[in-house]
Amino acid sequence: MITRAIHQHRRSLIAALVLAAALAASAAGPLATTAAPAAPAAPGQDEAALGADLVKTGLCLITGGGANSLLRLSPVGSILVDGKLPGAYRELRSQVRRISKLSDLPVRVLIATNHHANHAGNAVLFAAAGVALIVQEKARACLPAMAATPATPAPGAKAPAPTVTFDRAYPLRMGGIEAQVLHFGSASTDSDAVVLFPDLKVIAVGELFTSGPPTPDFAGGGSLVNWGQVLEQVLKLEFDIVVPGTGPVVGRAELIAFKAKLDVLVARGAALVRQGLPRDRLLAQLQTQDLGWSFSFNPEQIDRLYADLSQIR
Repeated sequence: MITRAIHQHRRSLIAALVLAAALAASAAGPLATTAAPAAPAAPGQDEAALGADLVKTGLCLITGGGANSLLRLSPVGSILVDGKLPGAYRELRSQVRRISKLSDLPVRVLIATNHHANHAGNAVLFAAAGVALIVQEKARACLPAMAATPATPAPGAKAPAPTVTFDRAYPLRMGGIEAQVLHFGSASTDSDAVVLFPDLKVIAVGELFTSGPPTPDFAGGGSLVNWGQVLEQVLKLEFDIVVPGTGPVVGRAELIAFKAKLDVLVARGAALVRQGLPRDRLLAQLQTQDLGWSFSFNPEQIDRLYADLSQIR
């Protein structure tokens, strides 16, 4: 146990040193001077129009073009939470410049709350522009373009900024600003991260909260059964404002209510499985109308949901 803790501490120190080196390198000059490849738009898709709203002083919400993004300003640059879909890179960078025009400071760090394209679709472009990426360690292998990036760049090519991974927690401090990047287990995916800004009492939860039904990415290691347990840990943190992956900002009460409905759903589903209900009748028998949710799973998803619910005894 002690040996494992020492190894984990060493890994955290190494990751911190790698990120510190990346921040120092990017601080040598503004990112605007670094040539980054343009993000190709998806066929038939125009570059998304983005919008920006103030959440609290020094913290802005950037909407559109994929998942919500949060921009936290600091005296030495900014922290960006989630980088939107491919095709939104240029407009996202433009929004960042407009928000930080008084300081003219660049993005130093990108944090992805999971590996899905609407959160991390521009990770390679940000890395090429010198922005360090922080992701939960299981998400690293699910970013194909990042995984394919050679460790050693071609002669004359500029090395991309590093990708820093973590297991359970990564404390980030930059220019007097603190962000806590945390992972509590499988829920929407097996690599969901939340980002807490303690001084502002604001937390970005990615896909852990949704205005619609909770739909785990089973292929990506998600778990409906474990989702409530993850939210239980999130709710132990101190925050007043919740920024979901999509939709408007909500309060702590909305997250509590979402968890309560999720717990009811899981309890009902587990009871049906314990009764021996055939899996092909699960969705038909699972009562969700009073929860305001409706599910449409394909046969493979139903199999995984049934197996997930079977864990509860």
